[in-house]
Amino acid sequence: MPKAAPFTRKPGIEKLPLAVRKDIRDSYESEKEGFETTISELLGTPFHVNVNAGEVWAYNLPDSNMSAGGILKGYVEGFIDALKDYVERYGEEGKTHFNDAVTQSELTVNVNELGDEAETISADIKDGVFRILFHHQKMGYNQSDLKEFLLKAVEDVPRAGLSITAKNSIEEDYNEQIEELTKEIGEIIAMPDVILDPNFEENYAALDAVMKDKDWHWGFGRATFQYFSEGLKYQLNSQGFKDDDMLQEGLAEYLQSKTFKIRVVPQTKNDDIIETVLEGGVVYIQMTAQNWWYNTGDAGSGLIDLL
Repeated sequence: MPKAAPFTRKPGIEKLPLAVRKDIRDSYESEKEGFETTISELLGTPFHVNVNAGEVWAYNLPDSNMSAGGILKGYVEGFIDALKDYVERYGEEGKTHFNDAVTQSELTVNVNELGDEAETISADIKDGVFRILFHHQKMGYNQSDLKEFLLKAVEDVPRAGLSITAKNSIEEDYNEQIEELTKEIGEIIAMPDVILDPNFEENYAALDAVMKDKDWHWGFGRATFQYFSEGLKYQLNSQGFKDDDMLQEGLAEYLQSKTFKIRVVPQTKNDDIIETVLEGGVVYIQMTAQNWWYNTGDAGSGLIDLL
């Protein structure tokens, strides 16, 4: 099968017809300043919309009765709706991630260079500019569907530290519940000052270095919480630590740090999916990146045999 020819962008229209220019002026340019003000207020920094109408309108189909001004306005309004949703969900942290990625504080609209393989609408960030991308035969379609692509565009820009998706999972799925769980585990082992160490930064780095599919970001906080809730708490109960002075004292003797810690390692000792290790007064619940979020109920299994 012959290889498809690479997509070639059409040249922009240098001088649009008068009727088209009037429509752009009346329907889009008259509201552009208001759009920029709204975006700037949402992001907390001056922001500009810079769309080359001639480059976009070059993809207007011959039999189309679309409004050029309406098309441009629709893309910007779709972006604003997506941005509102993003800021509402991710707050100040989300703003920081967005502004760090979109260094030029600028929005534009371009044809997608993937050609026939392109989505009807998508987005990316190139050279610090947020780009709304459209399929070359579907200009103006699905303008309200940008929400699912805005976050991905931001996350695809390399940055140090945790992704906004992982941070959000930690906040919603871990931070809101861990205090009560820590108290419950402390009561089981008669150690009220027990420490549950999620080891977020190190585990994130270890997972990110190995896992090509980034879907795990969405459940990062939940998975970590379940290692403690579905695993450690269950195992401590099932191994009889609750109300057993001998076991509680034995654990306290070895667990000098009073810390249970989740750790992603290159390899477990016996190639187990999950294992419990006692090192330097810390109990490590560890697994490889490939086995992340598997068999969480086994977290802490065999602890009694280590004492």
